[in-house]
Amino acid sequence: MPDRSTQPRDHTVSRRALLTALCSAPLLGGAVRAARPEAPTDAGFSFVHITDPHIQPELGAVEGVRKAFAAIAALSPRPTFALIGGDIVMDAAYVGRNRAEEVYDLWQTAADGLGIPLHYSAGNHDIFAVGGSERLPENAPDFGKALWMRRLGLSQRYATFEHGAWKFIVLDSVQVGRWADSPNAQGWRGELDAEQMVWLDDLLRKTDPAQPLVFLTHVPILTLFAQYTKGTTTALGDDKIVRNGKDFVERISTHNVRAVLQGHTHVYEDCQYRGVRYITGGAVCGDWWKGPRLGVHPEGFGVATVYGNTLDYRYHAYGWRSLAPDKSAKI
Repeated sequence: MPDRSTQPRDHTVSRRALLTALCSAPLLGGAVRAARPEAPTDAGFSFVHITDPHIQPELGAVEGVRKAFAAIAALSPRPTFALIGGDIVMDAAYVGRNRAEEVYDLWQTAADGLGIPLHYSAGNHDIFAVGGSERLPENAPDFGKALWMRRLGLSQRYATFEHGAWKFIVLDSVQVGRWADSPNAQGWRGELDAEQMVWLDDLLRKTDPAQPLVFLTHVPILTLFAQYTKGTTTALGDDKIVRNGKDFVERISTHNVRAVLQGHTHVYEDCQYRGVRYITGGAVCGDWWKGPRLGVHPEGFGVATVYGNTLDYRYHAYGWRSLAPDKSAKI
């Protein structure tokens, strides 16, 4: 088992840049869960959490992704696999087919060079032709997640796999449609749909409560993003947070969930509630390649090291400098 004291640390990111929120108060109801005892696990391994690359021909994004992937290739020990947290392209949701295929070509060329297994969660910019002037009928070829699944060779939109003694569960948090009760009129909302929740319930029933679990989602399930960007009494809409996240929190409460890895807001944030860490993993693109997000969250990716029943997560800024700073992006 690796010695925690020997794990590589990245000292390039300032304390201010790593705005880290501890959310241990009972925000969603229920008592704070006590720490779980160590469960027998394997000797250890590492993986990377890559979210929100937003690859595109503009803004030096292709070179930025290459630089990030070169930093991943240089990691020691070498990561065993990557969890890809969505928004790999910029953009497929509001553009025509030619542009969508072009940005997916860019992503696949870059991703082929990683040389490790990739596990994907869909982002709101990965889905095809769901809004704007380019919106297609729902029965059109490749509409919604169909293009994303075809280009990535996926047979299902959510999945699970195991590595060593750990189980990883990839969620689909981006649902396509239009709803009168949602503030987001762009053809999608953050939600775990009913079919997926039935699947999750069945999976959890079949899972040993002591087995360490890691979840991957694009849209956050728990975050303080609104409090430090809008105001301390402000709530987020379902274009920024999963609308039925409370149901998810209650479902996982009986299991040994070590982390829920999130994306979408482009900030690095580590919230803890009932013994579960909700880690929002920054963004490879920062603020859509226009500089650090909110001026303090640099372009980067997460490196997770597993040892025993513990997951150590470090945010790795890879040194990108924007070609078009000082412009805010809309996620």
